[in-house]
Amino acid sequence: MSDDGKTLNEALLRAVARRLGSLTLVDSVSVFPRTKPESVVATLDTVYYPDTVETAVLEVRAYVNDDFHVTYREDWGGDEWMCRWDRHDNPHNERDHFHHPPAARTTDATDRDYPTELTSLLKHVLSEVDTRIGAVWETA
Repeated sequence: MSDDGKTLNEALLRAVARRLGSLTLVDSVSVFPRTKPESVVATLDTVYYPDTVETAVLEVRAYVNDDFHVTYREDWGGDEWMCRWDRHDNPHNERDHFHHPPAARTTDATDRDYPTELTSLLKHVLSEVDTRIGAVWETA
C-alpha cells in the first residue's frame, strides 16, 4: 500500500522492470528501492548523452486502480530537467495529463489522452526520451 492509500500494482511494475532492463538504453533497474519504495527506477546509460548530463532516470509507479506516474529526469550537475506523464484524479487537470519540462510543475500540466495499458504508454514515453536525447545533443 502506498503512502496515499492506493495499492501498488506490483506484478505490472515487475513486468515493466523486466522490459526496461532488456533495453540497451537502460544501464540498471531498481525495483522498489529503499529511497523510492513505490517505484521502478531505470537509470539510463549516460553513454547516450553529452557529458553535461550526469544522470538520466525513468521512474515508474503504477496502481491497481490504473493510476500511474512516469517521470523522466535529467541531472545537469545540479540543475534538473524533468517531465511527467500522469493518470490520477486531481483538482488541477483531467485524470490523464502531462507535466511539461523543464520543471514538471502542477502549473505546467496539460490534459492528455493516454492509452489504457501502461505498457503502451511506456512505448510513447521511450519515443519521447529518444527525441529528447537527440535534442540534447543538438544543443551540446
